[in-house]
Amino acid sequence: MEAGREGISGSVADTRAADGIADGAGASGMRPSLRRSVSADFRGASWGRRLALVGVVAWIVYEWGPGNETVTPWLVLTVLDRANDGPGVIAVAAIVGFVFTLVQQLLSGVTALVGFSLFDRTAAAAWRQLSVDGTKQLRGWHETSIAARFAMAFSLGTTAVALVQITTSGVVGVRRHLRAIVESALAVASTVGLLGALAGVLAWVGRSVPALAGATDTIIRVVGNPLLWLGLVVVIVLIDRRNGRKAASAGAS
Repeated sequence: MEAGREGISGSVADTRAADGIADGAGASGMRPSLRRSVSADFRGASWGRRLALVGVVAWIVYEWGPGNETVTPWLVLTVLDRANDGPGVIAVAAIVGFVFTLVQQLLSGVTALVGFSLFDRTAAAAWRQLSVDGTKQLRGWHETSIAARFAMAFSLGTTAVALVQITTSGVVGVRRHLRAIVESALAVASTVGLLGALAGVLAWVGRSVPALAGATDTIIRVVGNPLLWLGLVVVIVLIDRRNGRKAASAGAS
């Protein structure tokens, strides 16, 4: 799927401007929400393309919401809870964390490249949400620092990387941006694998000491509870929104 193919715009940036007029974003400056943009794209698409749109939306909800932060820790720590004692638990936790994250990130990134290439309204609305209506400066994967790349990929996943690549370059298509998706997926998967190995070391050491074995298993079960991570994500989102409202109020004044 490359730029210029029938039904796919060559420049998302140009379409974003056109969408503003088409959807009533005229003199008032109002832009359609992500939900409304998805609905509009869904109504005008064939059933085959609708599947791609549903996939993109599902990955956005999963990765930009609490999906990664709840599912991945739960999976790795569940493996630790059920694994046998011994140093082998370190490798098991690392491998599970790395493989699960790599597959997930590759799937989400490629799906996002396809969906954002096909659906300009959804891409534009998602971009406004990601960039906080243009107030947050975002650059392409190969145009920013390693720290910024890691922060984006680890916090929002490859769906965000795909969106930034398409929007900042103005070029759509899977092969054009596949390298960035693979690199970001490997970066996130390697980090999760490393964290899994570290958790495995702590579990192995804790279980090796009789006095700490019971407490170690309890900690693993508590930390592996998805509700803990879901609660942390909710707190972070609330703090972020409060800071955003304060920044908006300060800017308006």
